[in-house]
Amino acid sequence: MYYFIVNPHSRSGKGLGIWNRLKKQLDQDSIPYEVYMTERMGHATEIAGFLTSPRHPDKTPKTIIALGGDGTLNEVLNGISMSAAVTLGYIPSGSGNDFSRGMKLPRSSEKALTKLLHTKRIRVIDYGILSYTDGRPAHRRFIVSSGIGYDAEVCQNLFFTRLKKLFNWLHMGKLVYLVIGVKQIILCRSTDGCLVLDGVKKVNLKKIRFISSHIQKYEGGGFRFAPKADPADGYLDLCVVSGVSRLRLTWLLAASLMGKHVHCKGVRTYSCREASIHTDQPLSVHADGESCGRQTDISIRCVERKVSFLA
Repeated sequence: MYYFIVNPHSRSGKGLGIWNRLKKQLDQDSIPYEVYMTERMGHATEIAGFLTSPRHPDKTPKTIIALGGDGTLNEVLNGISMSAAVTLGYIPSGSGNDFSRGMKLPRSSEKALTKLLHTKRIRVIDYGILSYTDGRPAHRRFIVSSGIGYDAEVCQNLFFTRLKKLFNWLHMGKLVYLVIGVKQIILCRSTDGCLVLDGVKKVNLKKIRFISSHIQKYEGGGFRFAPKADPADGYLDLCVVSGVSRLRLTWLLAASLMGKHVHCKGVRTYSCREASIHTDQPLSVHADGESCGRQTDISIRCVERKVSFLA
């Protein structure tokens, strides 16, 4: 039995059409499945929680397949019980699709489904935990990346902009990242702060533009901020950009599309199991593109090889 969690609004409403095509394939091949359509933000988390809870009538190991963007996959990750026998699958239908890019999954929804139904390969990969304060202590898992500063501002703007729907309708979804990215370069602010790696190494920073921490190589629709990231090595790969002008930031972002930014002035990279970040002024924070408000203090850590994934 396959359990599908489908975001019908992904890719500005095209997710439903993608699912309807895949449903025909499933029915034609007599594949046993159940489908759950998300209706609101956070609904995929609730569904995944129910499917992997002791309350669910099916006590056998489950395969849960998320159809949507990286945000939908993030919600499923945050909903599943890590003590349950569950294997995840993913059919990308978002705008960024950084997880599928990093995992080298098929771009075609039909090919992705065919591979999921016939593969016997299961990869056990890492996930991260972002901890912060939102009135009270809060924690959020991530499986692509988490960040503070410029990259999180872009994610937050993408969530609210109407341009995303327009560009997706025009089959130019990736351009919205460029438009919002340029806007945020103009608006982004910097602040001083510090970074503590594995509780030992302290790095003082001036004019922080952003700090991103990675399980996967990519973020923001194809920016290769962490070209050496390995989703199963038990480490976070950090990209720190600080002490640079807006013009320099623009150049670094362009270079990061090919992963060439890592040797440039103003960029530092680190590998660690956990990190704490403090900024003198609050900056936007995200986990897999999902907004976590504005914070001055966050911590991140890697949980090694805990997620079973059909690959």
